[in-house]
Amino acid sequence: MINAPTAPNAEYVDVLADSRLWKHFRPRADDIIIVTPPKSGTTWTQAIVALLLSGDPGFNASPSINSPWIDAAGDDIDEVFGQLEAQTQRRYIKTHTPLDGIPVWHELTYICVYRHPVDVYFSWRKHEMNMTFELDDLPIIEDPSEGFRDYLDSAYKGTAGARLPGLLNHYKCTLGEGNRPNVLRLHYADMTRDLAAEMARVADHLGVSHSPEVMASLVDAATFDNMKQNAARCAPAAGKGVWHRDDAFFDSASSNKWEGQLTEDDLTAYDAKISLALKTEERDWLEWGNARSGQV
Repeated sequence: MINAPTAPNAEYVDVLADSRLWKHFRPRADDIIIVTPPKSGTTWTQAIVALLLSGDPGFNASPSINSPWIDAAGDDIDEVFGQLEAQTQRRYIKTHTPLDGIPVWHELTYICVYRHPVDVYFSWRKHEMNMTFELDDLPIIEDPSEGFRDYLDSAYKGTAGARLPGLLNHYKCTLGEGNRPNVLRLHYADMTRDLAAEMARVADHLGVSHSPEVMASLVDAATFDNMKQNAARCAPAAGKGVWHRDDAFFDSASSNKWEGQLTEDDLTAYDAKISLALKTEERDWLEWGNARSGQV
């Protein structure tokens, strides 16, 4: 039996997501909820979880089917939740909604992933350019410096669009959960730096284990380059005409994307915003992960 969750105390509704759809969700005690801001490592984490649960480096991740975004606006609710209910394996579910906008059950497992906010901005730009449709509420501003100021100054706190206020709100909601044992916090930079170590942390959090030989093969399968080469089975909505190129969904997995793109004034404005919003240790971890912050 699953106990009552900590109920949401906020709603997030925008052009791409609607947190109210969580009212249709029927949890199972071993469910895994992947909770990330956009362009922070969502699909990568879904693939890692899929590989660890299956133990098969050739597993067809098909995240849109196997790991649905259940609060995506505009999807057929009956179809999405029907497919989810029909799954017999351990389920892993995606959401961009912050933890204060979804129910949090003690029995379920949560994984939250973050990335340097400036890298998120540039990754989102590439993401929108690769879409075969336009988002009216989130237009692409051609000049990266001008677009960056919009990213910083926007009041937009929706869950689907990458804007700094929404990202900071998402992060603070996770920090507000303190040291809940069922919530794991990962950083994109740590995953890039030492994927094997981060996958071991995820495996421990999920309560799964594999032989060293199998784990090595799973880590190799989860590398960014391998996922890009296998976009047909790793990219969300692959083959559905959502992207100009499915493999371009996986851009570069690089950091410091702002070099040569932003002015000193842009970076000074960012520094003022982030310093006002976060304590020094909180900022260090959000930007650089464990290597800079010394946290685990």
